Amino acid sequence: MAEADSVKVSAENRGLKVGTMAPDFTAKTYMGNKVVLSDIYKKGPVVLIFYRGTWCPFCNLHLKAFQSRLKDFEKFGATILAVSVDKPDSEAKIVKDNSLGFEVISDTQAEILKAYKVVYQVPDGLVQRYRSEYKIDLETYSGRKDNVIAVPATYVIDKAGKIIFAYANEDYQLRTHPQEVLDVLERLRQGIWRVAR
Repeated sequence: MAEADSVKVSAENRGLKVGTMAPDFTAKTYMGNKVVLSDIYKKGPVVLIFYRGTWCPFCNLHLKAFQSRLKDFEKFGATILAVSVDKPDSEAKIVKDNSLGFEVISDTQAEILKAYKVVYQVPDGLVQRYRSEYKIDLETYSGRKDNVIAVPATYVIDKAGKIIFAYANEDYQLRTHPQEVLDVLERLRQGIWRVAR
């Protein structure tokens, strides 16, 4: 998907920084399972990924890349969680298409996006372009009429609930590579937590 429109996000929505306490949340996965972030990171590090939506090919490739290294993440006792504003039935498709073995959270109210400062409102012109050129109707996927999606972002949260790695980029084509995150987890295991991109 080639989009000439550059994504511009205000400074307050470029994500949380390293050293910040990760906002806790209680949410449901696309299957309706309850997820409490603090319950998970107390057991081991969490890799929290925000993606734009099931409709985004770059997001599919990104999540699939993390899935391909899932066993490596499990060696560190790490849990991967992926979040979007998509409805559960939309998220079920991305899980099935990419054979994802980690939890995918449906944040249709964008509450988690707001807490992590990764909210992006797609301009009306781009929304129309999605519909006309790519046959993508954002409202169909999320149920939202305001065309809010996530700024692609990846966080690593340690057992104390602190963010030790943070990357959010308004350029949807630039994503964190799984190996980069695995390197962070290795440094965490060695006791070196202050790693940022």
